[in-house]
Amino acid sequence: MLMGLAILASSTIVINPVEAQSRNGWDKTFCIQGECHYVKKIGGSWPFIEYKSESPSGVTTQEADCEERRFRFLDDLWPNGKSPWIRIIPGSNSETEIEVICH
Repeated sequence: MLMGLAILASSTIVINPVEAQSRNGWDKTFCIQGECHYVKKIGGSWPFIEYKSESPSGVTTQEADCEERRFRFLDDLWPNGKSPWIRIIPGSNSETEIEVICH
């Protein structure tokens, strides 16, 4: 009986895939045709988290609003250094990034 419970308990232990895919502070968020995207928290405090987003096309700095489920780019291309807020589309790759950054 106890042996059966031990086997059952050990089979339900699951490693969080995000934690398992973290390296040097970068978390893998998703891959498309073998090209992976990563994020790394760099600052801020809940609900506003600043992070780097790395993809095959380069690295961008962004800010997430975890409560409102939106993000914006932080760079010199915008007059105040911040793009307008962009709402997250459910099921999108951006949603995957926000889920990793906000948790």
